[in-house]
This record gives sequence, structure tokens and C-alpha cells, in this order.
Amino acid sequence: MTTLPHVATQDRVIDAVLIISLGILQATALAVAAFATRDAFAALHNGAALTLRTVCALAGAGVIVALCLFLARRRAEALGQSYAITLRRALYGHIARLPTGRHAQRRLGALSLRFVGDLSAARLWFGRGLPDVLTALVILPAAVAILVALDTRLATAALIPLGLTIIAMTGMAWHLEQRHRRLRARRASIAIGMIERIAIAPDLDLMGRTSKELRALDTHGASLRRAAVARRGRTAGLQAILQVGMALSGLTVLWQASLGGGAAPATVAACLSVLALVALPLQDLGASWDSFCAWRIARVKLLRLFGEPTVKRRARRAGRAPTVTLRGTCGGASAHFTASGGTIATLRHPRAAHVARCISGLDPEHGLEVQFDTRTSRPKVAHIGDAHVALQGSLRRSATLTCAKRPSDDAIIATLTAFGLHDLLCAPRGLDQRIAENGRGLSHAQTLRLDLARAVLGQANVIVIASLRWAVEPDQDLLMQTLMSQAAATVIIAETGTAPTPPDKHRVD
Repeated sequence: MTTLPHVATQDRVIDAVLIISLGILQATALAVAAFATRDAFAALHNGAALTLRTVCALAGAGVIVALCLFLARRRAEALGQSYAITLRRALYGHIARLPTGRHAQRRLGALSLRFVGDLSAARLWFGRGLPDVLTALVILPAAVAILVALDTRLATAALIPLGLTIIAMTGMAWHLEQRHRRLRARRASIAIGMIERIAIAPDLDLMGRTSKELRALDTHGASLRRAAVARRGRTAGLQAILQVGMALSGLTVLWQASLGGGAAPATVAACLSVLALVALPLQDLGASWDSFCAWRIARVKLLRLFGEPTVKRRARRAGRAPTVTLRGTCGGASAHFTASGGTIATLRHPRAAHVARCISGLDPEHGLEVQFDTRTSRPKVAHIGDAHVALQGSLRRSATLTCAKRPSDDAIIATLTAFGLHDLLCAPRGLDQRIAENGRGLSHAQTLRLDLARAVLGQANVIVIASLRWAVEPDQDLLMQTLMSQAAATVIIAETGTAPTPPDKHRVD
């Protein structure tokens, strides 16, 4: 995937049409209110009472404008949330398909911010900025038409300073994106640093670095403050220019009317009321540009991420343990390897861990050809690496993460018991006990046995073990016997040369 998700889906198109329709209704109500205002001031000037028609027109227009604004904001938020949901799903799906080597090169905080800053920028632009632009594109031309219909001479007097105001706002908004980029860089630097440091804050404190980290935080905070003030100054400047422009526009209308020419006071009052109502969509346009600048920067970052190559990991469970064949080169070294179906094989290579990830589908197979029973489609593979991978939840959940359908508690208990996890099962709450994310609090021996049990419960066809936990495990033979008795799978053990290896009878070169 090299592009962002499409905006024009059916539900979002419907929301956009509704927003534009509500804008047209607001413009109509604005026209009714303008002419009703003229009639009201004319009646007051003549000393007559307001007619029921005028009162109803003014009240009805106000209610319709308020209701349209309420409904438009709701549909705009729905549009923004809808796109954020689609983008969040696409973003996670793409990150999940990135090679593990690419994950290792990236900073965890930088990837995490994609789900915070970039999604927030998308939601604000599509949920507020873009709908406000659509509404303004309807209301502003309608306001100009109403002014011309009321009095051409007064409309000209009002539109000249209004046009100059828009030009001045455009000039000030030109460099707003640069302010956003600086603010984003400062904010991201602090956020990423905190994400990485919070987990090891006690260790840093033991090293005597807390004072230094606090000073660095103060320095970064001052830089962030300057960038935030500069960006806020630009947006406040846009609002200030608008206020001055609206004041000048109203003043020119009054000045033109004072010169004579037949403009009735009621018409002047109606023109001023239209100008007052125009200020809101103009102010929204200024905020929309601010949101658009933030989205443009986030969009570049997202496109760069979506442009990175991914690994296809679609797998189907095979009917039996397949024979795994590997040919090619990796890191300049030849890689030729065969593991017969249902046997145990040892993979020897200078980059055995990387080759094991290629077999599992975690990394791309550049220079390598991996086949399963002469097919390149990958069966269900369980990869046991150096780190235990688990989500926070119950022991039951952790043991069955790879299961398409969760087995019965009896089957889970039997498998965990077979791999020697009696101590976990005997703990309070048994399968319902909470296991921390990535098995924090468990020993390496426990996480290794949990990984092996998970592979069995998930009915993996190929089990790839490339873990230092296995290399230092004293009960390798017993665990392997249990694994082969419990699973109908081909087992591949990656040998790094840094720890004892399995018995020779299991070796396959």
C-alpha cells in the first residue's frame, strides 16, 4: 500500500452531501433573516409595529441556522471519526506487515505517534476543517449575493475591505505550515523521548541521570513553548486581521450610506447584519487552514510509512507437517537447508536468526527461496524468538493467542502441564490469572514453555525456534520429546553458535 485510504466512501460522501445541504439551508435562512431585518428596521423607522411575518421570519431563521450548525457539526465529527477509523486500521495493518528488521530499526515512540498525532491531525481536518470549508463555499457566495440584492452600492463598499482582508489573511497563513512543522518536531521529540524513558526511569535514576534528564526536559520544553507560541501567534493573527477587516467593512458601509444615494437605514442595518454573519465562516476558514497545515505534514509522514515494503504472511494450516526447503544466499553466505516433514532439523548459518525469520515470514526472503512441500505458500508457522510475545490478559488468553478457535480449558491445562507449567497453573485463579504484556514477571524458562505450548495449541505445521532461551535451556531433550509427541509439525532449530546445540541425531545439514 503506497497511498492513504480513500476519503470518498459511501458513508463519508453522504456526510459531505449532508453538510453541503445544511450549508445551503443556512444560506437560505441567512437571506430570509437579512430581508426580515430590513423590514423590521423599516417598521421601527416609520413608528409601526413589527408584523407577525417579520417576527416569524427572524425567529425561524435563527432557529434554522442554529439547528443546521448543530447537525453540521455532528455530521462533520462523524466524517472525521470515520476516516480516522479507516486510517487507523490501514496504519496498523501496514505496520503489522512490516519486516521485523524494519521494526528494530525504528524507534517505538515514532511508530506510536502515528496513532496519536497523525490520526488526530486527520480527524481534525476531515472532521472540522474540510466540513467548514464546504460550508463556507456555500455561505460566502450566498452572502455576497444577498448584499448585492440589498444594495449594489453598499455591497461594493463592504466587499472591497473584505476582499483585502482575505488577501491579508492568505499572506499571513502562507508560512503557517512551517510553524506547524517546527512545533510537530519539538512535540514529537519530547513525546518519543518520554515513551522510551518512562519504562526505564528507575534504572536511569540509579545511574544518577534524573537531574540531567530533567534539565534536558526543561530545555526541550522551552523550545516547544517557543514553537507553540509562534504557531499560536499566526492563528491569532489571522483572527485579528479578520476582526479588523470586518470592522472596516462595516465602517465603509456606514460611510457610503452617509454620502447619500438613497440607501435606507433599514437596508444599511440589513447589510451590517449580513456582514456580522459572514464573520463566522471566515473565522472557520482560518481554523481550517490551521488544520490543513497539520494534516499536510502528517500526510507526508504517513505516505512515507505506507511506501515502505511489507511482507506477505498469509498462511493456511496444512493437513500434515510439510518438508521445508531453503535455497539461496543470505549475507553473502550460501544457505541450503532441508527439513523433512515431521522431523527435527538444525539450521546452521552465520545469520541463522535472520534466516529463521525468513522461513517464518517475519522478514522478506531477499536472495532466498523457501518452499513447503514444493509450494511457496506458507503453512501455519510458529516462531519462537528471543523475546516472548504476548498481550496483557489471562493465562488462558496468552496460551491461545494463535488459536483460530479457543480450545477447552481441559485441553489448555493438559498442554501447559505437559510442558511443565505446573507452578503457573497452581497459582491463584489458575487460567484466569493476569499475565503482563510480553510475559513480564515470568522467568525465561516459563515463557519458553508457554511459547511451545502455544505452538501446540495453535496447531502449527512448522515450529521455528531461534531463541537464546532455548540455547540455555537445560531440559532441551525433555521439552523436544514433549513437543514432538504433542504436535504434528516440522521443527527447525536455528543454531547461532553461541550456546549448546541439540544432540547430533537431530541435525540436518
